[in-house]
Amino acid sequence: MVALTKHAANRILEREIPFEAIEACRMVAPILNKNPLRFRYRDLVIVARKAGGSPRIISVWRAE
Repeated sequence: MVALTKHAANRILEREIPFEAIEACRMVAPILNKNPLRFRYRDLVIVARKAGGSPRIISVWRAE
């Protein structure tokens, strides 16, 4: 289970971010740092970094 702030939930809906991306960021959170990390999860390519101690999704798109 992932806890989101109201602002984060609205951003996810606005940007149409798949829930799988949030799940993936939770799994890779221990290796994230201030530098963006690009990784694949299932059929998604995700760019994320750690900001303020929690993962931040920068970009998500479907892999071809």
